[in-house]
Amino acid sequence: MPSVKSQVLLQIKDAEAEAARRVAAAEAEAKAIVADARRQAEALASEAKAQADFAAQERLDKARAASEAEAKKRVAAGEKQAAALRKRFESGVEGVTARVVKLLEGRL
Repeated sequence: MPSVKSQVLLQIKDAEAEAARRVAAAEAEAKAIVADARRQAEALASEAKAQADFAAQERLDKARAASEAEAKKRVAAGEKQAAALRKRFESGVEGVTARVVKLLEGRL
């Protein structure tokens, strides 16, 4: 019959082995949890970046469209003003030519 001392030592050894197994399992679980949390954080960061990029591109597109519309308005206004000035010039040319020639001749 084994002695009480050897049975106690055997129980201690078994308890230590069980404790070591539980510690290893807990460490493995902790590493898995940390790895999963990192993957989730990276996925969230990637999604946030994609959303930010989309929002920035959307704002840029809106600003570009607004500036193009403003440019078209200004060009149209400039063309209208140029046409009006051209019309004024052309209607006034008939009488002005002789007068300008007369003024130039007078200065010579």
